[in-house]
Amino acid sequence: MSTELEMFNQHQADARNRLNFLVQCVLLLAGGALTASVTVFTGSRTIKLVGVQPEVLAFSWWALIASMCLAVVVVAIVLLRDYALGERWRRSFKDPSVDASGTPNWVENVIIVSGITSLLAFLSGFIGIGYVATSVVA
Repeated sequence: MSTELEMFNQHQADARNRLNFLVQCVLLLAGGALTASVTVFTGSRTIKLVGVQPEVLAFSWWALIASMCLAVVVVAIVLLRDYALGERWRRSFKDPSVDASGTPNWVENVIIVSGITSLLAFLSGFIGIGYVATSVVA
């Protein structure tokens, strides 16, 4: 039993480390792209956006902001979920009727939906900025 528990704990630690790495990447790349893009496109008087370029750029900026916000929300929910599980587990030592099984519930669905939405927003924003930047240069 202790081997299974150790394997489970190792799996959970590995999953949290991967989540933290992915969130750090999204925050770094989205923040850097947003900063550079805003600086270039608002600071330059020679760049003229035509057609749908202003709308794509604005959408891209909002998508990157949303991706960063959702990434932080995912980490916060994971931390709160794990804290609540730890507290239930601690109470279960004294009261066996407390459910500390940690079976998936609606919180996991919120984490998954928020995470996927964050990733899609990040990709949309990054691709949008790339489109506008290459259109301006061409």
